[in-house]
Amino acid sequence: MQVSVEAPNKLERRITVVVPVEKLDEAYNKRILKLSKTAKVKGFRPGKVPLADIQRWYGDSARQEALSEVIQSSLYAAINQEKLNPVSTPTVSPSAIVPGQPLEFVAVFEVLPEVTAVNFELSTLEKQISTITDDDIDNVLKHLRKQQAVWQKVERPAANEDQVILDFKGTMDGVAFTGGEAHDYPIIIGSKSMIPGFEEGLIGITPNEERTLAVTFPENYFSKEFAGKAAEFHVKAHSISEAQLPELNDTFVKKMGVKSGEVADFRNEVRKNLERELYRVVKAKLKTQVFDQLIQQNPLEVPKALIEREAKRIHDELHPHHAGKAHNHSEAEMATFNDAAKRNVILGLLVAHLIKQYDILPDRERIKAQIEQLSSVYENPAEVMQWYANNKRAKADVEMQVLEEQLVEKLLEKVQVTEKMTSYNELISGKINT
Repeated sequence: MQVSVEAPNKLERRITVVVPVEKLDEAYNKRILKLSKTAKVKGFRPGKVPLADIQRWYGDSARQEALSEVIQSSLYAAINQEKLNPVSTPTVSPSAIVPGQPLEFVAVFEVLPEVTAVNFELSTLEKQISTITDDDIDNVLKHLRKQQAVWQKVERPAANEDQVILDFKGTMDGVAFTGGEAHDYPIIIGSKSMIPGFEEGLIGITPNEERTLAVTFPENYFSKEFAGKAAEFHVKAHSISEAQLPELNDTFVKKMGVKSGEVADFRNEVRKNLERELYRVVKAKLKTQVFDQLIQQNPLEVPKALIEREAKRIHDELHPHHAGKAHNHSEAEMATFNDAAKRNVILGLLVAHLIKQYDILPDRERIKAQIEQLSSVYENPAEVMQWYANNKRAKADVEMQVLEEQLVEKLLEKVQVTEKMTSYNELISGKINT
């Protein structure tokens, strides 16, 4: 077998394989011989059909099967021989088959880029930190009470945070559009569930009052048909209601899962949860800052196949109900998937190289502590910890998180890190999952 490899670019490999005719003939003869023993032909006993008849009846299909088998096995052997690592399915193009002549085919595929050195030069880094205040806890308690609110009708103009039950009908240039009409629709003013200007236009409306709201769809609206376009909504309010929040007492506290019913105990639980989230976000933001620098300082061209694969994983993670099913997304959504996927692929290659370069091994105690922390938020932490112990993929994810944290610490050893105090809400508002 003769093998030659070309590199049209950094990521593509073109491999040409020439297989001796004897190998193709051998594979063909084996299939014919097998068929002669198993083929059921009227007028012949099993195994007694003449080879000439087998070749006449089954020769074409046997030759195609032999061709596929030889190409597959030869390509696998050639890739191993040349120590190549395809990350995409090879596109195979066989030359014309000439009886008595060697089989020649060409396979094209993408490979991982070669990462020989990774730069990381940073003198200073600002780390955002915060502390949990009583106001932060009060905000959480208010939010939880709002979730349990009872709506009470009022006979006054609508104000911020009121609920308005209304009918609306939208038009563009005087023409109604699909999806722009609803009846008895509940809207909470200030919830930002409608396009900008809609909820604001309801302030001061009274029961049975009708209004026309002039609004403009955002430029980044998910439907290009409406993005950036002006519209009018004719609305009629049926009722105005204000939220009656439950008292912060033992009944409410017990309903929230605190058995003692003590408000002080409830506040302590809220504080613990906020501190846990704050700790996670501070780490995530710091890691993102470091990894952003890695990507900026080490531009890499990565295979399209890996980007597509990662984009699908991100999609399925965000839309688990779509996994494995046909689905449509706008160009803007797909661009988001692809941009995030490209970043993840590049980062994965750089991080893997640095972990190997620094010979970083996962800290088992930190992995254990991480799993304990993740399990502590559940009602039965022991069961969750056991689940991690039995789930190799979930445990591997935690190990990777710890390895990344260890790598960040290594990269920051020679960086002057300064701390900037900010409010919890400001810090948390820009949080990202990493």
